[in-house]
Amino acid sequence: MMQVGLFISMLVLGVIYTSIYHMMLTPLFNNWLIHCIVLGLVFGVINYFIALVFWRKYTILKNNNDKLHTEIRKDKLTGLFNRKAFDQDLESISEDQTYAVIFLDVDNFRNFNNRYGHEVGDSVLRKVAMTIKGNIRSSDNVYRYGGEEIVILLKDCDKKQAHFIGEKIRASIERLNNIPYSKITVSLGIASFPDDSDTLLKVIEYADKALLYAKRHGKNRSILYTPTVETNLLADVN
Repeated sequence: MMQVGLFISMLVLGVIYTSIYHMMLTPLFNNWLIHCIVLGLVFGVINYFIALVFWRKYTILKNNNDKLHTEIRKDKLTGLFNRKAFDQDLESISEDQTYAVIFLDVDNFRNFNNRYGHEVGDSVLRKVAMTIKGNIRSSDNVYRYGGEEIVILLKDCDKKQAHFIGEKIRASIERLNNIPYSKITVSLGIASFPDDSDTLLKVIEYADKALLYAKRHGKNRSILYTPTVETNLLADVN
């Protein structure tokens, strides 16, 4: 639409320039070479400023659209990416990459809301989110998956590195000062590609199962997915 408007504007302005030039400047110059040079300079300068106006409007519109796109992908409470962004980003991951997924859950989160109120619960989530962002690499992305559950997507990261990052996050959160309220701890489940599966969906599923195992077996710990984890979960149910 903008291109059509610019094209029409240039045509109209061209007609106006030519008419003004013919009526006002042609009688002053008898040399056709001078006519061409002057006409070219006038048209060039005016078209430059017209194009500059359109470019500035385009830049403002693009920046606003980019800002809106970013806001749509962000969780307002924590500043992390949201679930929609997570689903979108999964589609762009190449199977040629090594990556890991960390599922993180705030331990006993309901107690913060029930005992101290939702404002305290919100504060806990913001503290956890900020601590996570301070302990990951610039290439990693963090998403609020839902409620108090957070997902960390680590690109070019094997299982050993992911466990190191997970433990660093867990320990940093455990050290947070949350006085006068209860101490904050988190549980984490970790799985990686291609160590645990050759499909991303399975890696996500396995990380979630490792998190569930961590929650059922003491909390405040990082658990790497293994087939034994799944076997033990089934045994817990039975």
